[in-house]
Amino acid sequence: MRVLLVLVLAALAGATASAPAAPASCATADEVAAYQASLPGPARRTKAQLRKRDALARSALACASGRQPLPFFPQGGVIGRDLYLTNTVDLADGPGLLDPWCGTRTYDGHTGEDVVIRSFREQRIGVPVFASLDGQVRQVQEGMKDTSYGTQTLPWDNHVIVDAGHGQLQVYGHLRRGSVTVEPGDWVVAGQQLGLTGSSGNSSWPHLHFTTMLDFQPSDPWAGECRPGASGFVAEPAPGTELYVRDFTFSPNPFSGRADLPWDEAVRTGTFAAGRRTVHFRVELGNAASVSAVRVRFVRPDGSVARDDSPGIAFRLWRQTWGTWRYDVDLDRAGTWRLLVDFDGRTLVDAPFEVGQAVNHPANAVTASLAGNVCSVTQDLVREDPDYDIVRYRYVWRAGGSVVRAVTSAGLADILPRTVRGDLTCSVTPGDGRLSGPTAQAAG
Repeated sequence: MRVLLVLVLAALAGATASAPAAPASCATADEVAAYQASLPGPARRTKAQLRKRDALARSALACASGRQPLPFFPQGGVIGRDLYLTNTVDLADGPGLLDPWCGTRTYDGHTGEDVVIRSFREQRIGVPVFASLDGQVRQVQEGMKDTSYGTQTLPWDNHVIVDAGHGQLQVYGHLRRGSVTVEPGDWVVAGQQLGLTGSSGNSSWPHLHFTTMLDFQPSDPWAGECRPGASGFVAEPAPGTELYVRDFTFSPNPFSGRADLPWDEAVRTGTFAAGRRTVHFRVELGNAASVSAVRVRFVRPDGSVARDDSPGIAFRLWRQTWGTWRYDVDLDRAGTWRLLVDFDGRTLVDAPFEVGQAVNHPANAVTASLAGNVCSVTQDLVREDPDYDIVRYRYVWRAGGSVVRAVTSAGLADILPRTVRGDLTCSVTPGDGRLSGPTAQAAG
């Protein structure tokens, strides 16, 4: 993202030099948002309308404090669950790595937060990116390839830059091609969807690169021993340090080529025919840099153990990683079997599967909760679906009984623009793309 940061500074250099002093009276962010909402589509806006919009925006930005805390992390999901914080701002001066907790969750010279999703399969479903604060869009870049992976990267990404006033800006990088919903000059409000998570530009995995800048310098919003002072969040999301499973699946076929991550085009299943079968499975892990032992057990319906093995470590030890395993197992009776996988003595995978005839099942039930304008899903990341399909969630928001947003997302959370008010409710329906599970309801 170094190239992108240069673009940010260049794009804002002129505006910075002539930033106005706070006027005696100011337009409010809500006034600018209301005027923006009243405008016709971009092709039909007049120059007079744009001048009025920009004058209101300048007034509101001139009165902004430049130190607004972030009300949420601006991505559809839950950090430490389906989302994983893999890099923060590098706080070290010169060589060396330093994250806010005096660790190395960063890389040399990194200027923001890298939060990854689980696969390109989730990227295709869609994981929204939202404005974190009210402000005016300063720059949009669109149309760039969005499947960068590993070392096959490109210099230019899809991104949005938003000015929140007095040197406080946000950069939303690596977005999915064709997903950006705003144009330069637009006024956006916190919680408004800007685009979708992608892997465009210099990106090794589908993720959001989010830079928040104070006085036009990158600033890490997480507080810690090595970034003392107040958090940059209203309520700071815990990045988590404990080993956990982010995703799990069985497959009848090897996880090779595009069947493996990050593409995840594997045939997923929760059923095998009776007899001696080859069972493939994959475990995606977070905070896995120090795993030292793995144990695998196949348990019959009567509780007896058909296979017990300690295969050793056959995956890269890293913060965000995954392992694949292959076992020939005599599935000698029909019914519900269980696969147990222990990491360092803890059973982190307890995955039931059927031996018998394959039937597609609806996604498992979820629990939804509503906090302000954030609707979150609680779900077992191993057992999201009985067939271990990738689950997508249909979020339907209502204000005063009327639908104000309806979106399908692969993320475990969705966000509503802060300007939508009233008695809010959120319903969430999990599905595998063919069958839906029961709908969960949440009210504020």
